[in-house]
Amino acid sequence: MTNALSPMRVVDVIGPLVAPDGTIGVMSSDQGSIAQNTHGGQDLYRASRSALNQLMRCHAAREADGARTLLMDPGWVRTELGGPEVELSVEESVPGVAETIERHRGKGGLHFVDHLGQVVPW
Repeated sequence: MTNALSPMRVVDVIGPLVAPDGTIGVMSSDQGSIAQNTHGGQDLYRASRSALNQLMRCHAAREADGARTLLMDPGWVRTELGGPEVELSVEESVPGVAETIERHRGKGGLHFVDHLGQVVPW
């Protein structure tokens, strides 16, 4: 519910409110990448993020505003979930996320990118 369905409900509500050249950024994770899952682990978290990615793909395929959406991987961030030893802080991740969303303003398509704007394989 939290990682997949709830974000989609928000996208459905805010989609009509976003400017025509705006971008909807949805927080995903590289853990939602099937292509990068070479070691397993955190199965339920990975599955929930993969489900979000698939739901966003469905949204993009059926909705006109789906052509201006991003799935965002914020990086491995030092949080309660990420752990205290992780090098990337929230303060370092968030500006990259915001800048990446801004750089995609007016660009079409659904993209899966990280906080630096690098493509994350599906």
